Amino acid sequence: MRKTIFGLLMLLVSAVSCFKDNNFSPGQGSSEPSSPEERLPVEETRRVMIMYSAGFNTLSSYLKADLDEMVTDGFVPQAQTRDDQVLLIFSRLSPYGASVAEAPVLYRLYKDQNDKPVRDTLYRFQPEDQASDPAVLTKVLELARHYYPAKGYGLVLSSHGAGWLESRNTITESKVRSVGQDYDTDRVHEMEVKDFAKAIPYPLDYILFDCCFMGCVEVAWELRDVTPLIGFSPTEIVADGFDYKLLTTRLLAPQPDVLAVCEDYYAQYIAPQQTRPYATITLVDTQKLQPLANICKTLFQKYRSKLATLSMDKVQHYYRDNGEYRYYHFFDLRHMLVQAGITEQETAQLDQALDGCILYERHTPRFFSLDLINICGLSVYMPSSGNATIDAYYKDHVAWNQATQLIL
Repeated sequence: MRKTIFGLLMLLVSAVSCFKDNNFSPGQGSSEPSSPEERLPVEETRRVMIMYSAGFNTLSSYLKADLDEMVTDGFVPQAQTRDDQVLLIFSRLSPYGASVAEAPVLYRLYKDQNDKPVRDTLYRFQPEDQASDPAVLTKVLELARHYYPAKGYGLVLSSHGAGWLESRNTITESKVRSVGQDYDTDRVHEMEVKDFAKAIPYPLDYILFDCCFMGCVEVAWELRDVTPLIGFSPTEIVADGFDYKLLTTRLLAPQPDVLAVCEDYYAQYIAPQQTRPYATITLVDTQKLQPLANICKTLFQKYRSKLATLSMDKVQHYYRDNGEYRYYHFFDLRHMLVQAGITEQETAQLDQALDGCILYERHTPRFFSLDLINICGLSVYMPSSGNATIDAYYKDHVAWNQATQLIL
């Protein structure tokens, strides 16, 4: 999802306070937070953006490039007045890729009076602490609130992704993706979306996923109680990911413009100079999902037998056929039901519910080899694509299923 290399070698940090290091090199600082009085005071108008860069995996160099692009070409806020906006970075990135473990670090990125970027290390985790550990995510968000009480907080998560799918635990599956991922010597550590939701300790203004396959109705439903806005892609995401030149400008405004982030994302892939013009992006209002769940529950019950026998070849899907079989479960929600035979009146009701919760949806005509024709912007599990094991997991662990009874 990324571009160039961004160095993160770190210098030593005092055990009682924090260095401001223009080389962006985290060191062995205090493992306990300092008191909030040592930093900016409470400001009711302050906004905090947290970039959660979970890249101790095959994406390490790309995620470094995101940070590099943000520093060199993007907007980095000042930190000289009480109402300055706050950009926090959590990263578990290693200069050696995924071969040598690096301690995760949380730091504030800002520009000083000479307009030079400064990284103020707030907290250094232990090398064994993993970005994919829900407890680490909780700690990061709690530290953000501890240091910077604010009117609102937003989260941008950049890593691998696999929607609602169950995590895997073998490093031999090198293309495994999830909501955050860390390699170990013999395992891949991942965070399932239900654990991700539980790890968020307070409501967020928005969540943006720079991760593959997160644009599922299952993900949106799981996160409806922790954020009103989710931006994500139902397909994979190519290397460039979001537009990090504009990302902080949009999100550190007095009123974060999440829609503009999604528009910027799509615009960069349809630009004339783009060599890989492939993208899907959806912005969902999670507070408007209940009508969609209601109509889906009715339709799932009525057309259950047809849904169980639908051919995978006849329904628009969001995975590439030459990809990993694990991802052969992401199908377009609307097209699946249309192919199951819902009536014109039922289609109109479904469209009304989709229009109510989808604030923005764009897609290119193709995603590499995949034709994107019958697209609503939200994927869903199709029962005929799975098996008894997947059905059992979906039934017991996916909240969307508990609301709609797709799998009984």
